[in-house]
Amino acid sequence: MKWITILALTGSTFLILTGTAIYSQQTVQDARIQPALIEARQVSNELAEKVRELLLKEMEKGGFINAIKICSEEAQRITHSIRVQKGHSLRRVSLRYRNPRNIPEEHERKRLEEFDRLNREKKLDHEYFEIAREGDKEYLSYMKPLIALPLCMTCHGPKENIPVEVKSILAEKYPGDRATGFLVGDVRGAISVKILLRASK
Repeated sequence: MKWITILALTGSTFLILTGTAIYSQQTVQDARIQPALIEARQVSNELAEKVRELLLKEMEKGGFINAIKICSEEAQRITHSIRVQKGHSLRRVSLRYRNPRNIPEEHERKRLEEFDRLNREKKLDHEYFEIAREGDKEYLSYMKPLIALPLCMTCHGPKENIPVEVKSILAEKYPGDRATGFLVGDVRGAISVKILLRASK
């Protein structure tokens, strides 16, 4: 089941024009949505896989210090590279962010809060999308929840379990770090994609 909400953008604030409704994917009749949805899935999966592959390589080496670099620096580089290549808005966002670049916008924050609730209720799906309007343009706003895995715990788990050397680096690089205290299975954040919907012919 996918959430489809018609939204409008005034300034930087999303306004709900119609009540939130839940539809099955088959009921989506707008011919513009399917290609955009396929593209959003490909872009988000590419980002998630590239970051995961690099992270696993460093973790296998026992390189927790380099793993921090992958999450905090290389992930931003990979995101930027895919964004430029594909031409879509692409970012990782989190309510409990480490890098300030990952601070969610208001509509992303609301969805992340909803993801936390759905996850607690064991109803979280693997993707959500909305049709958003900015002025006279419409976009597919797509979010893919990211779940905290065991390999995340060394840098994002309870503070008492994080190695001293990792804590030291995090304190130096990210004094305002909020990205600790997660447990395996928590919503770590989300990949957020926004794709312009072309006018129907």
